[in-house]
Amino acid sequence: MTAMSLDLLIRGGTVVDGTRSPRFDADVGIRGERIVAIGDLADHTATDVLDAQGLIVAPGFIDAHTHDDQAVLSQADMSFKVSPR
Repeated sequence: MTAMSLDLLIRGGTVVDGTRSPRFDADVGIRGERIVAIGDLADHTATDVLDAQGLIVAPGFIDAHTHDDQAVLSQADMSFKVSPR
């Protein structure tokens, strides 16, 4: 993989990707609001770097757990829970 400059580099976490595949150790590279690389990103640079060693990284995971019981009835798509802003 060609080295690139990232906005955020999450180093050394254990990735759980939601596909039911076994978890694996990897770095996760983000540019803008998108994941652009997952793997050994040792040669990449980033504006911000987070050390995730010993932590779970779940790229794209959305935690829909809520106590907004009425909201699911009035706004069934729950878009306010998944909007990036």
